[in-house]
Amino acid sequence: MKPEKEELPSQKNIQNKYMDVDLDRALDLSGAGRYQVFHCAMMLAVISTVIVEMIGNAFILPAAVCDLGLSNSLRGLLTSVPNIGVILTAPVWGRAADALGRKPVLLFSTAVSGIFALVAAFMPNLISFALFKFASSLFLSCPSSLGFAYAGELMPRQKRDLAVMICNALSMLTSTFCPLLAWGILSYNWDSSPIPLRPWRVLTVVYAAPVICAAIWVTQAKESPKFLMAKGRHEEALDVLKHIYAFNTGLDKENYCVKSLKICSDHTIEYNRDSPSSEEDSLSLLKPPHLKWLVLIGFLMFGLFSLLNGLFLFVPFTLNKAVLSDKPRTVCELINQPQNQTSAVCSDTISYGTFQVTVICSLVYGTLVMLVSLSSVSKRTQLIIMYSLVGVTCIISALTTNKLLAGISMSALQITALGIGPLTAYAVEMFPTTLRGTAVGAVLMFGRVGSVVGANLAGVFLAGSCTATFYGFSGLLFLCAFLSAFLQREQTTNQVT
Repeated sequence: MKPEKEELPSQKNIQNKYMDVDLDRALDLSGAGRYQVFHCAMMLAVISTVIVEMIGNAFILPAAVCDLGLSNSLRGLLTSVPNIGVILTAPVWGRAADALGRKPVLLFSTAVSGIFALVAAFMPNLISFALFKFASSLFLSCPSSLGFAYAGELMPRQKRDLAVMICNALSMLTSTFCPLLAWGILSYNWDSSPIPLRPWRVLTVVYAAPVICAAIWVTQAKESPKFLMAKGRHEEALDVLKHIYAFNTGLDKENYCVKSLKICSDHTIEYNRDSPSSEEDSLSLLKPPHLKWLVLIGFLMFGLFSLLNGLFLFVPFTLNKAVLSDKPRTVCELINQPQNQTSAVCSDTISYGTFQVTVICSLVYGTLVMLVSLSSVSKRTQLIIMYSLVGVTCIISALTTNKLLAGISMSALQITALGIGPLTAYAVEMFPTTLRGTAVGAVLMFGRVGSVVGANLAGVFLAGSCTATFYGFSGLLFLCAFLSAFLQREQTTNQVT
C-alpha cells in the first residue's frame, strides 16, 4: 500500500503507533481538514486586513487633500510611506520569526501596527498623521509576508501550494472591501451627524480596526511544528500535530498514531538569536544555490508591487478625473491639462462613478484571480500570463479615450495581485525551514522596494511624462513575463522542508 494512501487513524486502528516519523509524513497523518481551514482563515484575516490598511491610502488621501494640505508630489510621497517602513524592517521581522517563532512575532507586529494606524486617524495635521502611519508601517512587513509562510507550514506538503494560492486569491477578493468601505463612508454626510466628523478620519479608523481584530484572533493559533522542530522542541511539535489531528477527526489527541518524530538534519539546527550560527544561516541566502532564486523571485516581486502598490494606487485619483471630464480624452491628457480654476475652494470629492467602476472591476478581477488560483494551471504559467496581460492593459490605459475602457484597463492593474501567491509559494518551497521566514521576508522586501519606486515614479512622472510612464511600467511587466519562464516547473522543483 502506498504511504500517501494510508488512512487516518480511526477507532479500529488507534493501537498502531509509528516511531520516528518524518514531519511531512506526520502532517499527512494529522489530516487536512477543519484545523487547516480554521488556520488558513486566520492567516487570510491577517493578510487581508493588512492589505486593506495599506491600499486604503488610495482613498484616504484624495479625501484628506484639503484638511492635510496635500499637493500632488506630497501625495505620492505619503502613498509610499507605508512601504518605506516595511522595507526598513522586513529583514528584522524575518529573522525574528525564524528565531522567536511565527505566532508571537505575528501577534505582536499585527497588534502594534493596528494600534498605530488607529491613532493616526485622530492626528491634527499632516506631519503627525504621516508619523503615525509610518510607525504603523514599521510593523506591517511581518503580517504581510509571514502570514503566507505560516499558512503553508501547517498544511500537508501536497496541499501547501494550494493553501498559499487560495489565501492570496481570497485576500485580493476581500480587498474589494477597500473601495466598498470608502464608498459608504465618504459618500455619507457626516456634518449632519450628532458628532460632526471628517469622513477620511472615519475611514482611517474603519481600515485600522480589523487589523487589531485579526491580531486578537491570532492568539488562537498553534505554533508551526516546522519551527518547533528547527528549535529542537520535538515534543511540542508532536503536541501541535496531535491537536491538529484531534481538531480534524473529533477523536482524542492520544489516538494520534505518531508516537515520535524523526529528527532530520534540517530540524536539529538549534537556533540562538545571539549565536554566530544564526547569522551564518541568514547569510547563506546570499550564496549558491539560494542566491539565484532569491534574486529571480525578488525581482519578479519588485515588478509586481511596483504596479500593485505603486501605479495602481493612483487609479482612483486618475479615474476620478476621467469620470468628471465632459470630453473624451486619454488619462494622460486629463492629468496634464492646465489648471485654469480660479476658485480658491478646495475640492476633495470623489465621484460616484469612480467608486462604481472601482468596486465592480475589483469584484470581477478578484473572482477571476480566485478561479485561476483554483485551476490546474501551473504557477509559472500563471505568472507569465499575468505579467503579459497586465502589460497590455497598461498600454491600453494610456491610449484609450473611452471612459469605460479606461476604467476597466486601469483597474486591471490589480490583477498583478495574482502573482503574490505563486511567487510566495516558490519562496516557501525553494528555501529550507531554517531560512524560510527570512527568505519570504526578503522576497517581500524586494516587493516593497518596488512599491516605493513605483509610487514615487508615478507621482513624479505622471504629471510630466505620463505616456512614457505607462510605457515604462509596461516594459517592466513584459520583462517579468520573460524572466518568469526561468522559474522551475512544479514537477522538477526541489522541495525542501
